[in-house]
Amino acid sequence: MEWLLLLACPLMMLFCMKGMFTGNKDKKENSPQSNVLQQEMQQLQIKMGEIMEQNHKLMKELESRQQSPSNVVELKEQSAPKRSIS
Repeated sequence: MEWLLLLACPLMMLFCMKGMFTGNKDKKENSPQSNVLQQEMQQLQIKMGEIMEQNHKLMKELESRQQSPSNVVELKEQSAPKRSIS
């Protein structure tokens, strides 16, 4: 019977600690700082999506330019005629 009393103390301590941690978590989530952080996170996610979309468009443009024939004309080196100095 004494062992029940010995187990009751640590078990009650665990329940109390859990209650303290969950109580603080609820307060932190509703704080103005967490709202600001959530808004900043959403803005960053939107910007990241825009950048990813822009990157996708640029990759498509790069692929299309690599596949199309080039309009660049290559110049070949021609040896200049030798001049004789007289």
